Amino acid sequence: MNAATSPKRSARNRLRNTPGALRGALVLFAGTIIALVWANLPGSNYEAFWHLPLGFEIGSFTFDLDLLHWVNDALMALFFAHVTLEVRRELELGELRDWRRASVPLIAAVAGLVVPALVYVAVTWGSGSVEGWGVVVSTDTAFVLGMLALVGRVMPPALRIFLVTLAVADDVGALAVIAFAYTDDFTPLPLLLAAAGLGIIALMRFARVWRGVLYLLPSILVWVGFLLSGVHATLAGVAIALLLPIFATRFDDIRRAQDHVRAFQMAPTARYARTAENSLARAVSVNERAYNALTPYVAWLILPVFALANAGVRITQDSLLDAFTSRLTWGIIIGLVVGKTLSITVATWIMTRVRPNALSPSLRLSQIFGVSLLSGMGFTISLFVVELAFDDPTDVSRAQIGVIAATALAAILGAIAFSILSGREQRLFPNRDRLLRPLDPDRDPVLGDASAAIITVVEYGNYATPFSPGATEMRQEMIGRFGSDVCHTFRHLPLEEPLGRSAALANEAAAEQGRFWEMRDALLAQAPIRTERQIQRAAAAAGLNLRRFEHDWMHSIGSERVVQDVDEGHDMHLMQAPAFFIDGRRYTGAIDPDSVNSAVAEALDRAHARAGTTGMGKDPRAMSPCTTFRNEVIET
Repeated sequence: MNAATSPKRSARNRLRNTPGALRGALVLFAGTIIALVWANLPGSNYEAFWHLPLGFEIGSFTFDLDLLHWVNDALMALFFAHVTLEVRRELELGELRDWRRASVPLIAAVAGLVVPALVYVAVTWGSGSVEGWGVVVSTDTAFVLGMLALVGRVMPPALRIFLVTLAVADDVGALAVIAFAYTDDFTPLPLLLAAAGLGIIALMRFARVWRGVLYLLPSILVWVGFLLSGVHATLAGVAIALLLPIFATRFDDIRRAQDHVRAFQMAPTARYARTAENSLARAVSVNERAYNALTPYVAWLILPVFALANAGVRITQDSLLDAFTSRLTWGIIIGLVVGKTLSITVATWIMTRVRPNALSPSLRLSQIFGVSLLSGMGFTISLFVVELAFDDPTDVSRAQIGVIAATALAAILGAIAFSILSGREQRLFPNRDRLLRPLDPDRDPVLGDASAAIITVVEYGNYATPFSPGATEMRQEMIGRFGSDVCHTFRHLPLEEPLGRSAALANEAAAEQGRFWEMRDALLAQAPIRTERQIQRAAAAAGLNLRRFEHDWMHSIGSERVVQDVDEGHDMHLMQAPAFFIDGRRYTGAIDPDSVNSAVAEALDRAHARAGTTGMGKDPRAMSPCTTFRNEVIET
């Protein structure tokens, strides 16, 4: 590999390995900063720009909105559709399907909706600003997940599951608030147009129409109907997303797609390519395809543009003095920061007393307190509700300053809390960097010759979280570069992701057919695993006997190996996947082929050095490196 290109490649890999939630939050933060700077430049045209009209004419028909309304009514309709698609999927196939698992964050979310609103009303009572109570009910999911990825790296994965469930339920409540509390100037007749569009979508769903593009035209009718009726147009996205088809993939669909792919392999023509592509698309619900299609646009375009259009608050000494002497501003700050924190923490504490086993055993109330502090970051939907709740520009400015101040304060307090918690975790688990169980060729899947290897690379992985696209390349390059000097094994660390354990069991079921590594590559290609359909698709791609695979998977063949791997991971306090142990020592560098293989090369050098200084000759295999380890951490 060319040394000149290695740093660039490594930088790209590090960017890929930055958690997606953190990248999204950074882009949203950048949009906010740009908006604030733009609005406060001398002679700024910020307000004038966002009120420029944009529309079209067809004969005598004219339709136009200013840029701000295109963002808030059209782009945000896509955002709310994206949120609703996720909510619907969680209700049908995910976390919210199991009430026992979801009950604590759901109850905490309800408390986090109601109590901040009551706190806001109490603070602003008699000031004429009570109608802004909806500003404090929501949590900015993008910001909070990004902050947790940044400051909560050593926290248990169950904490993210708790937060995601909390955020999904919170979004449902916020949508209900917008629908019922902030709809003015209602004109019922245009809703007939919206009803017609929704009826068409329902009929298409009943007819099992699978081409997503065909849902576009009736969706536009629904949006226009909502817009003209006075019901906020963003709710069109909610209504449409609730109706789009969702289902778990069936094995018959997988087999049919597999047959078409094989036909294309035999005769790679455009006709067979189109047939294979269509059969693969039909196996995936419209809900999931729409969600995946919208995800990059929501993260990289819609939310940053929304922040750019709505966060441009004119900040002067007078506006700050006015805001921070206003009960409206303090109502928002106290409602979001204090109300959210106390309500979520106390509700969780009560639920753990009522149902002692309802909370994951890896979670503590102090960690929930840290999450509840971050939940005070009510940025996106809070700013959105500001525009709906207030007409007076002074009140709008006060509310925007309150939202931005509350978001910043919640982020700072949450970061401090997690810094303290992280330090405590380090003190409680100081020896987490030593591999507890060496390679066992009779038990572990081994790539390479364990008897000939100088060192081993043990990987604890999870298919339910995003993984570096270079994972397969990393393994291939490692074996190709070091040959018989290195052997590699994979152990399961499903943590507490919804389908992490199911994917691990699927991998073990594939091992029964001697295709462990083929199934691992197929699962990595599908990662993050969010539905059983993805696991079934991976099984087909791995070339398994699907009938036998389904039997072994459903009967949890290999579950004892998964349980043992998980127990070892907990004993070593592994908080994130993947986790690598190179020659028995925890690797803490970047997760990309260049960095990992450099660490392997260094470990080989140390193994040779140890062999040369112990009088055992030049062959380091004499030291039985697969069973002897040192408690050191590799720094890169």
